[in-house]
Parts: sequence; structure tokens; C-alpha cells
Amino acid sequence: MKNTGIFIVSLVGGMIVGSALAMLFTPQSGPELRRHIKDFIDEEADRVKEKAEEIHGKIKSEIDQARCKCETNQY
Repeated sequence: MKNTGIFIVSLVGGMIVGSALAMLFTPQSGPELRRHIKDFIDEEADRVKEKAEEIHGKIKSEIDQARCKCETNQY
């Protein structure tokens, strides 16, 4: 299980480094490249925030369900 986590982190890290290198070696002007990188980072940050909010909602729902079960089982 530990190796799977390391593999996934390595894969994602490699994808990010590869994307950055591809952007740096494309024939674009400096300001255009910086804007492109900023847009890419903003999109990825938004995607991560959405996923975190989704996970937060699921966890909160599970906690609320468990809390209700505990309250109904009290004598």
C-alpha cells in the first residue's frame, strides 16, 4: 500500500514537471508564457479546491450519519 502512494505521488510529480518543461520549451513570448503558466496554476488550484470541498462534504455527511446512529442507539 505504501508503494502505491509513492507511485501515485511520483507519477503526478512527473506530470507536473513534464508540463512545466513543455511550456518552457514552446516558442512563446515571456509575458504570454507567464500568463499561460498562471492560468494553468489557477485552474489546477480551483480543481483541487473543488475536490477538497467535495471530500469535506462527504466526510461531514458520514460524521452526521454516524452521530445520528449513536444518538438513536442510546438507551
